[in-house]
Amino acid sequence: MGTIRKGILVLDPRTKILLLLGINIFVFTNSHVCAEMLVVAALVILLLLCGVYKTALKSTITYIVLLAIKYWILPFCPEIIMTSLNIVVITFRKLLPCVTLGALLVQTTPIRLLMHAMQKWHLPQAVIIPLAITVRYFPTLHEEQQAISDAMKLRNVHGVFQKLEYIYVPLMLSASTTADELSQAITARGIDNPRPKTCAVSMRFHIQDYVLCFVAIVLVIIAFVLL
Repeated sequence: MGTIRKGILVLDPRTKILLLLGINIFVFTNSHVCAEMLVVAALVILLLLCGVYKTALKSTITYIVLLAIKYWILPFCPEIIMTSLNIVVITFRKLLPCVTLGALLVQTTPIRLLMHAMQKWHLPQAVIIPLAITVRYFPTLHEEQQAISDAMKLRNVHGVFQKLEYIYVPLMLSASTTADELSQAITARGIDNPRPKTCAVSMRFHIQDYVLCFVAIVLVIIAFVLL
């Protein structure tokens, strides 16, 4: 199937990309909270079926907290605070389904198979290379942040501001270096070779892929109808 098997459901990388595009278009053109809640609930179920349990739990808790702030806390706040925080809450709420599905794509799809999926669509290398570097870039930064956190625990670093300084300053300094290293690693593997690439993994659609691709198309159609 071309993915890392974690749960009972395995999806083709192209299905995840199409579903991500469909969810993005639908969420940012939809203004109905009920429809948004149905989409988030469906995504959580999808993540559970794919075996991405931690992300499903975090997304559920985050969405419930955002809804609680929107409808139970902000109405009792002063108008200035309500106006300012309302924009932030709505923005995070709109981004949550996209981030959730993006986490599913990153956690269950190796980079080489994601690149192979895009090559089967005959996308230009100018699109494939930056996307592959971007997808690998954020997990690398997360691993580095975890290493810095472990080092701070060993040295008994306390205080919120100290932790922010010791985490984000090194991350900002190493961000460009990490991007260069990833670019060199992908180049060393022959990504810029114009000859057709081969893959040992058989990549084809199954019934669940057709169903989810149909769902993505329906979401896009609904989004344009509601405009």
